[in-house]
Amino acid sequence: MSRGFADLRQMWPMPSAPRPITIIGAGGVVRSAHLPAYEKWRLPVAGIYDRDHDRARALAAEFDVPVVHSSLAEAFVADGGNVFDIALPPHALVDVLPQLPRGATVLIQKPLGTNLAEARELARILTEREATAAVNFQLRFTPAMVAVSDALAKGLLGTPLEVEVRLACHSPWQDWPFLRDLDHVEIPAHSIHYLDWIRAELGLPTAVYAKCVRHPDHPDLKDARSSIVLDYGDSIRCCLNLNQTYKWGRRHEAATFRLEGTKGAAVIGLGYLLHYSGGAPESLSLVHEGGDWSDIDLEGARMPDAFAAVMANLQRYAAGEDTVLETDISSSLGTMALVDACVRSHDASAVIHLAPD
Repeated sequence: MSRGFADLRQMWPMPSAPRPITIIGAGGVVRSAHLPAYEKWRLPVAGIYDRDHDRARALAAEFDVPVVHSSLAEAFVADGGNVFDIALPPHALVDVLPQLPRGATVLIQKPLGTNLAEARELARILTEREATAAVNFQLRFTPAMVAVSDALAKGLLGTPLEVEVRLACHSPWQDWPFLRDLDHVEIPAHSIHYLDWIRAELGLPTAVYAKCVRHPDHPDLKDARSSIVLDYGDSIRCCLNLNQTYKWGRRHEAATFRLEGTKGAAVIGLGYLLHYSGGAPESLSLVHEGGDWSDIDLEGARMPDAFAAVMANLQRYAAGEDTVLETDISSSLGTMALVDACVRSHDASAVIHLAPD
């Protein structure tokens, strides 16, 4: 293995003095990712609130959460100094964020609202509340993606030439009932993660073209599959081909993220999407010019480790241990602008041009 590859960063350091977390929301992602992540990495959870009190009580019992709050106001008032993990559907944020305690530290489930205009209003509310806020774009914090970002920063891959995401897998869309209420599903609920990482590394493209389509197995969803092309000029080819309704068994399933540069390349296997969830481990292979491919031993996985890492960055930033809040509101608004352009492209069946970052 290349010496440079062996030294790549993968994991985010935990805060030296973890602050207690109050979780708002007790849905599937909290049960499958947030609470397991905080339990594994010893990030203390002080309380939980959900409108469905029975669901909140069941989760609290399963993960030894000491307090189940009876109301949102109680959760926000009772826990001075805690960090809030708001794991709610995007349409709920406009009612919840104005109630945050002034000066709160808060992690917000993606996307930041249902559209760009709403995201800007939520950003205004967070500024008014003097909040230290990040959005849960945890793909940036998976060990594989952290390593690729580190390889890019160290020049091991050179200048990016190709970025391609390809999915032919099955996602249980029916497990997330709130998706039925969205005007657009696949891009803001899933592809937003890839778009966020790509924008963070390459900046905003000059233009986008996107097309989303339905699937007869999910008649209540506006769409379930997408193809997206991001225009970065005549030197970078960037495309996403995303079929999350593949139902023909494990053979020919695919979930890969590939980046090629002038000096090397990376292929990330998104194993957690195969035979959802957890059909295969995540994987990372890297190559540098003149060498052979190296399979990197990953120190963790997206679920649950990346969910702890994004919370760690927020807490470390609030404590002065990190100098950059990776998914702060400014960065998240850039991602929402890209998502908005993709959605508008689909709606108009047209190329949408963007102003640069």
